[in-house]
Amino acid sequence: MTVDYLSTLNSKGSGLNITQLVGSIVDAEIEPAKALVNDKSSANDLFVSEVGMMRSRMSALQTGLQSAGTGGLFNLKSSSEAVSMTVTDSSALSAGVTQLGVTQLASVQVLEFGGFSAADATLSAGTLTVEVGAWENGTFSANGDVGSRLITLSSSSTLSDLAAELDGLDGITAQVVDKGNGTFSLSVVSEMGKENALRFTASTGGPADFDTTDGSNEVTAASNAEIVLNGITLERPSNRLSDIMPGVELTLASVTSSAASLNVVQDRVGATAQLQALVSDINTLRSYLDTATARGFNGAASGALAGDAGIAAIKRELSALTTAPLNGFGSEPLYLSEIGVRTELDGTLSLDEELLNDVFETSPEKFQAVYQSLYTIEQSNLGVSFGFTSQPPEGVYNFVYDADAETATINGQSLSSRRNSEGQQEFYRLTGDFDGITIKVLEGVPVDSEVYIGVSLVDKLSKYFEGVLGKQGEILAKETYFREKATEYIEALSDLDERAVVLEARELKRFAKMEQMVTQLKSTGEYITTMMDAWSKSD
Repeated sequence: MTVDYLSTLNSKGSGLNITQLVGSIVDAEIEPAKALVNDKSSANDLFVSEVGMMRSRMSALQTGLQSAGTGGLFNLKSSSEAVSMTVTDSSALSAGVTQLGVTQLASVQVLEFGGFSAADATLSAGTLTVEVGAWENGTFSANGDVGSRLITLSSSSTLSDLAAELDGLDGITAQVVDKGNGTFSLSVVSEMGKENALRFTASTGGPADFDTTDGSNEVTAASNAEIVLNGITLERPSNRLSDIMPGVELTLASVTSSAASLNVVQDRVGATAQLQALVSDINTLRSYLDTATARGFNGAASGALAGDAGIAAIKRELSALTTAPLNGFGSEPLYLSEIGVRTELDGTLSLDEELLNDVFETSPEKFQAVYQSLYTIEQSNLGVSFGFTSQPPEGVYNFVYDADAETATINGQSLSSRRNSEGQQEFYRLTGDFDGITIKVLEGVPVDSEVYIGVSLVDKLSKYFEGVLGKQGEILAKETYFREKATEYIEALSDLDERAVVLEARELKRFAKMEQMVTQLKSTGEYITTMMDAWSKSD
């Protein structure tokens, strides 16, 4: 108990415990306000903690999605480290074994022009004609699809200037290198493949040090990869082969002493386990959201996130993603229930393995739609692709070609036209919904066709989590808002403490004046009493 020394020493005052009385007055005004702020702060802290938990659980599922169903229904196995396999289109995979031997790797052409005293050594004025083609037994054959390029050098041009000019040309990498022995060399590297070799022709009296018309200055010759596919010898201009096995890209690392066995194996047990794990992970997150957003009816405890509209919207969106159809995997929408993933009355997912096995047997492409997005075009003489950052809308769209005007559209939107380096006609678009699309005419003339754009369940979920957990997402917005509220509550408590100090000082001052008045009244009363006593005695 606080001792009021002022009241104790001032025995002529009111006798009240002023300090205790003032403390009670201050507490009566400040403590209810503090209790209210503390209650709000505790609820806010709980919300921040729960949103952090929600982020953690969503991030865990997002991480799992990154590796979910990498090969879908199929496993890829290579018997040799010289040849690796990567899935590019799981819908095109089919079980089987391919024998592939590598007798030669593709390589670039490397040219070296050496003996220069410095990187800024000046060169002879003149022109240098650069051509792309193939060298065969000392004879160069220019590639007619790639025109020659002309570089002009002045009397002040340096070795570094020439390197920059060459490096700016398509298909060429050039740089000046310090040999470490007091001399500098110009290194020039072509693109990979026999048909991408280079020939430099110097003008008369010009930069003759860089003329390679006699096949000189070659460190490494450009060459194609030579492979033996099931006994058939083939050549390819790259060590990355995407046209050997449907849906698979092969990467050649070294020459083989014997043929490598490349296996595409259907793994129903593994595929079923993958899908069951995905269903379980989605159910786990949904169960957590159900608990966190529970309203607490009939006496049950409410969840920490109950009543928050933003969190409720996330819950609804996740539910919609797992029940909405997958469009663009055929002329009709594909529902998860068709492959055995069913939505129960409580919203959880279940897997009917018997139905799934039927799908493996009759329509394996439906299973692949869970994991692999698909961009295809109906007509075989056309090919469709999208840029890496493109996000086209799922669905089935009409590609229409006007032969008279030589123009084309997709879903009514105009496409631009061009010829690629292989001379093939391409139609493309750089804006709008179909930004990044390229429709290539593989052979013949363009024809009207259906374009199928299917976005897999895994890609849909991944995109959604990327958005909701990102810098502009709902979760970060919630965390930021409630952290700011936490700061406000701390400041509010600090303000109440300051207010309590001011209030205490004010009340102490008021009671001090009261004590002063009481003391004066008592002194006056004693004086009057003394006088009256004296008068009584005198009588």
